[in-house]
Amino acid sequence: MTSVDSPNVTLTPRQVLWREDMSALRMGIAQADITPPIGIESGIWGASKHSRSESVHHGLFVTVVAREDDNGGRKYIAGIDLCVLGCLECGTSLITRITEQLGVDINDLLFSSSHSHSTPLPCIHRTPKPGGEMISAFIEQIIDGTVKACKEAAGNIQDVDVTWKYGTCDLAVNRDLPCGSQEVVAFNPDILADDTLVVARITNRKGAVVGTIANYACHPTTLAWDNRAISPDYVGEARAMVQASTNAPMLFLQGASGDLSPRSQYSGETALADRHGRNLGHSILATLNAMQSPGHELHWKGIVESGALLGEWLEAPARGPSTLNEARIDVQVRVKEMKSIEELREEWAGIDPDALQERIQRATRLRLGYESGQLVTHPVWIWQWGEAIFVAQPGEAYSYLQTELRKRNPGRVIVVMNLTNFPGLFYLPIRSAYVAPAYQAWQTLLAPGCVEEVVEQADKYIKDKIGGKNSDE
Repeated sequence: MTSVDSPNVTLTPRQVLWREDMSALRMGIAQADITPPIGIESGIWGASKHSRSESVHHGLFVTVVAREDDNGGRKYIAGIDLCVLGCLECGTSLITRITEQLGVDINDLLFSSSHSHSTPLPCIHRTPKPGGEMISAFIEQIIDGTVKACKEAAGNIQDVDVTWKYGTCDLAVNRDLPCGSQEVVAFNPDILADDTLVVARITNRKGAVVGTIANYACHPTTLAWDNRAISPDYVGEARAMVQASTNAPMLFLQGASGDLSPRSQYSGETALADRHGRNLGHSILATLNAMQSPGHELHWKGIVESGALLGEWLEAPARGPSTLNEARIDVQVRVKEMKSIEELREEWAGIDPDALQERIQRATRLRLGYESGQLVTHPVWIWQWGEAIFVAQPGEAYSYLQTELRKRNPGRVIVVMNLTNFPGLFYLPIRSAYVAPAYQAWQTLLAPGCVEEVVEQADKYIKDKIGGKNSDE
């Protein structure tokens, strides 16, 4: 290194080594097509005047990463193109049957819906509509496809380097819009939405990309009541772009999007969903492109004297930590005082009959097992894989869940997942949403403070059991 003022003074930065967040894991990834036949009942919109699908926009997929520990134990994260897993009974049955066929505990699988509103709902308890007779076969297709993808991912397990990076994407906007005495679900230009994107690049020890993980929070509600195509919404085009570029599967995980959606939505035009997908796809690819070479870090080399003092950093081989810490915590949250179904019928009496039927049907199935004022268990799965932490839960949490956890744990890459395991049919809004009142607040069964309590308990676990970055790695 070259000195400047004195031959005995060496110019050296405080930090002489830098690397991105990395993990050294044994992992495999696989994908299965679960696109149902055209004609199946598809979409969940109360405003829709048709039920049978008439085409396929992009196919529906389930994508799985399998993680193996030193003792051969395996855990799985699966992302599937569904809105939700159905009602409590159907969702629980679906997860149970999958894990039983895999021979693993129900908490060894994180099964996350992308939340597209243009997919069939895997529930046999809905009011019969044309195309509904095909739902039972679709449920079997989901189970078979997921088990197949999990087994194939397990068969693909190898030593990999995973590079994790925060990026940004401006697809999502806030969707709580004040309109007089009510809030409606539409773009609110006065609130800046969380634009955080998490991307993971999975490479084998030769440096070849074998998979990508993308975690982003935005409701897939581009396509709505006028759409007649089976579609994963914007996720389909984004996935197609990334997979074409990397020649490897991409796992999409929906983030905490309870208050987030695209600016332009509720359309029947699949071209708009593709436009949104290209926005996300380009953001994912840009984040991948900004990463260092697989399995490498930067080392300070020294100073070169030119017209200025130029400092050199050079890439050198590196391995991230292999730390594993996987747990489920049960957070106690309170059920709010609920109106009876009769009271809801009276309150909604003037709306469109089809919309009324959809609302009543949802409210009836939603409250099974819940009573006003009681404390209930809300499960949260917290998995540490090297230098990344997954925080997953079954509801539709507001983005506060992810922004607050990331703020409280700087230096950590945190992947937050909505709609994971169990049906996840209710929202976790912030306290102010109950005052407005927002749709998410009158729809949910949970009382004010629910998402704040989940944040507190998840943050406590991270600090107590995982700690700050590199604290025990």
